[in-house]
Amino acid sequence: FPPRTNTLFQFDIGLPTIVPSLQLGLTGAITPINTPPKNLKSLFDFAISGPLVGIFVSLALMYVGLEKTAFMDAAELSQLPGLPVQLLRSSSLGGGIIEYLLGDGILLSPDPTATVSLHPYAIAGFVGIMSNALALLPAGNTDGGRVAHAVLGRSLSRVLQGFTLLLLVIVGIFGADESNILLFYSLFVTIWQREPEMPCKNEVDELDLARGAVAIGAAVLVALALVPLS
Repeated sequence: FPPRTNTLFQFDIGLPTIVPSLQLGLTGAITPINTPPKNLKSLFDFAISGPLVGIFVSLALMYVGLEKTAFMDAAELSQLPGLPVQLLRSSSLGGGIIEYLLGDGILLSPDPTATVSLHPYAIAGFVGIMSNALALLPAGNTDGGRVAHAVLGRSLSRVLQGFTLLLLVIVGIFGADESNILLFYSLFVTIWQREPEMPCKNEVDELDLARGAVAIGAAVLVALALVPLS
C-alpha cells in the first residue's frame, strides 16, 4: 500500500498496526511515520490528539452505557454481557466510575471469576479508556513514546521509556496488575517497537507552555486510567 499523507500535520504515514490483547481484545493501533514531521510541535499534536480524544469519547460512551445498565431490571441484566471484576479493577478511573454509578461494593467480590453485567456501550467505553491510555504510555514508537520525545527530547525520552518498560514488567511480575494487561503490553512494545523513530526536520525548537500543560494533564489521566483500583 502506498503511504498516506496526513493533510493536517503534513507528513506521510503508513497503515496502522493493530496491537492485540488477550484481556481487552486489542490495545489500540500504532501508526508508522514514513516522512519526517516538520517539527516537535507537529509530532506532539499528531501523537497526542488521537488517544486523548479517544479517552474522552470512551468516557462519554461508558457513562451512557452505565446509565442504561443502572435502569435495567433483573431480566434485562441477565441478557447483558459481563466483564470480570478483576479486569474492571485494573483501572482506577474506569472502575471508580462503575462503582459510583452502579453502587459501592459492586467490584469488591472476593471471587476472581465474578463478572459484572454491563451494557455494550459501557464495555466499549471501558476498553477504549484502557487502550487509549496504554497508547499514551512513553514506550517505543507508540503515541506516548512520541509525546515523550517531543516534550523531553530524544535522549531523555529514551531514559523515560526504559524506566517505564521496567516499571511495567515489575508491576506485572509482582502481581500489582492482576489482569497482566501492563505486562503483555510491555512485552509487545519491547519485541516489536525497538526501531528508532523517524526524526523531525526541526528538533531544536521546544514546545510551548500550552502543549506542556496538555502533556501533564494527559499523564495524570493515563495514571488514573491504568493504576489499579484499590
